[in-house]
Order: sequence, then structure tokens, then C-alpha cells
Amino acid sequence: MCRVSLAVAPRADLFRLLGDESRLRLLALCAEEELTVGELATLIAESQPQVTRKSQPLREAGLLSARRDGTRTLLRALPSDDAVIDAALEEGRALCTRDGSLARIAAVVAQREEPSRRYFEERAALDGDAGAGTGAELLAWLPVFAPLLPGRALAIDVGTGEGTLLPLLSSLYERVVAIDRSAASLARCANRIASYGLPNVRLREGDVDDVGIAEDVLARGGADLVLMARVLHHAARPQDGVAAAARLLRPGGHLAVVDYLPHDDESMRDQGDVWLGFEPVKLRGWIDAAGLDLLVSQPMPAPLTPSLQIAVGKKPARPPN
Repeated sequence: MCRVSLAVAPRADLFRLLGDESRLRLLALCAEEELTVGELATLIAESQPQVTRKSQPLREAGLLSARRDGTRTLLRALPSDDAVIDAALEEGRALCTRDGSLARIAAVVAQREEPSRRYFEERAALDGDAGAGTGAELLAWLPVFAPLLPGRALAIDVGTGEGTLLPLLSSLYERVVAIDRSAASLARCANRIASYGLPNVRLREGDVDDVGIAEDVLARGGADLVLMARVLHHAARPQDGVAAAARLLRPGGHLAVVDYLPHDDESMRDQGDVWLGFEPVKLRGWIDAAGLDLLVSQPMPAPLTPSLQIAVGKKPARPPN
């Protein structure tokens, strides 16, 4: 991350501000991960109003940034080249290491996905063997595949769910691996695969970053296509999902991400959504950080609410010998 000079408070005020251990801990935790006020409250064992009150001076001093995601506020430490702030961060990390809060960040962030897991397990149990997506729904996805057809050996459908796109993928690729972390969803998906007669589709339970899945895919030379359709908004750290998907690609392979544009429909939280869409620039940044060349980044022309966007990245070919 690029370090920048900050327009912070006068030095005496800055010293007083950073003389409070609670604020040092908040600053250090937010330097490790962008965290919601609720997550910070869990980590430092204080109430959300207390976290808001203690973080406000850090925001006013230019040390923390705040981002809204629906009704939630996420805080992140801004980079600095100030030696005083660097020293404060070092002390804050030491405090958080001693109280264990630094080590608990990963577990707290992972809890973002629990509502999503419960939602899909409960939906699978209630819906029974409901029908798959219609042909019209499949046709709406055809633009996703326009630049992707040169390589046709292996496609990976991450978060396949009910397998709506598997008939389309099965007809375009020699082999399809459909991944989902819900065993109940995969059981229903297996019934649909059998009813459609898709002999080249294999189901795998797990996540895109599972070691066993990566070993199997890379043993085949990597994937021509990794598709993440309406998956990232369920992920605790969507940037990690993009990076893991990119690692599954063969040189010249494509990653296609379809997800929501930013919206304010809080009812989507009831469907297990962790994030209320993504700014296109953020999605493009994750694709770039994963080492892929961006080919497409645009809204999708589909009559859906919230609106969808598509971003496609290509893994560079190996340099010639």
C-alpha cells in the first residue's frame, strides 16, 4: 500500500490522542483489517457506542477512515509516513498481542459468513427439490462467456448452489467442476445434474481456497474459466476469494466475476449477504492485485434488482523461453 502524508492534528493534540491505550488498540486493529464497529466491539470487549465514541477522534485526526455498507460502518487505518503514528501503531500492536485481540481478528472476520451458511442450509432444507433456473435465465448469462471460449477444457463454477449455470457450462467445456460449501445444496444440485444428463460435471464440497481442490485443478494444468457468479457478496474477505480463484487458472485462463453493484437493500442481509454490493473500482482492484489483466468491467444488461456487474480478468500467458 502506498504511504502518504496525512493532515493530522497539531502535535500536542496528536500526542494526547495517542496517549490512550484504547485508541491505540483500535488504531492497531484497524491497521490489520477493515472492521465494522460491531467487530471492533467484540475484539476489545466494549460496546458499539463506546467504540464509536473512541474512534471518532481518530477519524477527525485523519488516522481512520470510515466506509458505509448499508447500515454498517467499517473502519480502516490510513497509511502514514509519520514516525509518531508508526510508533503508536507498534505500541498498539503490542497491546493487542498481549490481550489476544490481534490473534482473534481472523476468527471474528470469518464469522461474517455464518449467516450465509445458515441461510443456504435452511433454504435447502425447506425448498426440497425445486426446479432449476429457466432457459431464459441461462440465456441472460451468455455475455459472460463471449471472451472466454478459446480455452474449452476445464471450467470451475464456484458457489454453484443449485447448479443453474451447469447446463450452459457443460455444453461449452469438456469438464466442469462445481464447488459449493453447502452439502445440502450440492445434494440438490446432484439431482439436477442427473435429470439434465450432464456426464462431464463433477461436484466438490468446499471453498475456492481449499488445498485439495487447488491440487486437483492444478494437476490438470489449471482451469480455462473460473466463474464466481453472485458469490463474493457472501464472502468474509472477497479479495481473498478473487486471489484464490486466480490461482486456479492456467496461463491464458479467465476469471469471470458477476456480483451486485452497490445498493442499500438491507433485506438482503436476511439472505446471508455479507456485503451490499461492490464499487466497480474495488472489484477491478482485486482482479489487478490477483495478477490478472482486466478485460471487461461493466454493468450487466439484465432486469434484476439489485443491479449486477461483470468483471473479467485474464491470467497472463507464460513468457516465451
